[in-house]
Amino acid sequence: MNNTNFLFRAPKIINMKKHFLLLMLFVTGICTSLNAQPPTYDDLVIDYADGNYDKLLKKAEKYTQNDKTKNDAIPFLYMAKCNFQMSKDQEWLEKYPKAFNDAIRFAGNTIKKDKEGIVVSENQEFFIDLKTSLVEDIKNLVEEGSYAKLMGYIAKLHRFSKDDVGSYFLRAAAQYNEKDKGGAKLTQKEAWERLDAVESVEGWSDIDKEMLRIGVIEYCNAQINIIRQTQPAKDLLGKVKQWLEDDEIFMDYYNKVIN
Repeated sequence: MNNTNFLFRAPKIINMKKHFLLLMLFVTGICTSLNAQPPTYDDLVIDYADGNYDKLLKKAEKYTQNDKTKNDAIPFLYMAKCNFQMSKDQEWLEKYPKAFNDAIRFAGNTIKKDKEGIVVSENQEFFIDLKTSLVEDIKNLVEEGSYAKLMGYIAKLHRFSKDDVGSYFLRAAAQYNEKDKGGAKLTQKEAWERLDAVESVEGWSDIDKEMLRIGVIEYCNAQINIIRQTQPAKDLLGKVKQWLEDDEIFMDYYNKVIN
C-alpha cells in the first residue's frame, strides 16, 4: 500500500470508528433507559377488568417479590382491589375466605409503598369504598355493644386510614366500656390532639364525617354514662358541630345533650 494514501485514509478510518462507538453508546443508553422504566402493569389492569382474579393475584404477587418492582405501589393496589371485589362474591369467598382482610392488608401496603401519595390520590374512590364497607361492620358492632371486637375492627381501619379522627374517639369509648380507663385516657388524649389539628374538613369524604359522628357520639355516651361527666361531652359536641351541622343524627343528639 502506498504510504501517502494510508496517511490520507487513516483519519477517515479513525473518525468512522469514533462515530461507530458514539452510535453504540447512544443505542446502549436508550436501551438502558428503557429497561430502567418501571412496567405499566397493563397485564394487571386487563385481568382486573376481565375479572381474572386468580391470574391477577399470581402475577401481582410475583411483582411484589421481584427486586425491581417490590417497592412499587401498583401491584399491591391491584391485590387490594382484587381481594375487595372477591369479598363481595360468595363463590370467590369460598375459595378466598380471607379476601376482605387481605384487601385491607394490601391497601395498607399500597399506602406504605406510595411514598409520594400519587397512586392513592388517583384511586381515592377505591379507598373510600373499602372504608365504607368496613365502617358498616363497625356500625353493627357499635349497635351490638361488642366493644372488644370493635377495637379489632378499628385496628383494621387504621391499617389504611390511620388519620381517621373519629375512630380514635370511638376506640376511647370502647376502652371505657371494656373498663380500660388507663388505655382510654391515652387514646382520648391522642383523639383530641388529632381533632385540634383539624383546620378544615373540606377534603373529607362523607364516610370520614360519618366516622367522626359515630366516634363522637359513642365517646360522649361513655363520658355521660360511665365517667358521669357531662361537660367533656358538651365540649366535644361544641367543637365538632361546625362540621356536622348537616348531619341530622348528630344534630338530634347534640340538641338532646346540650339542651
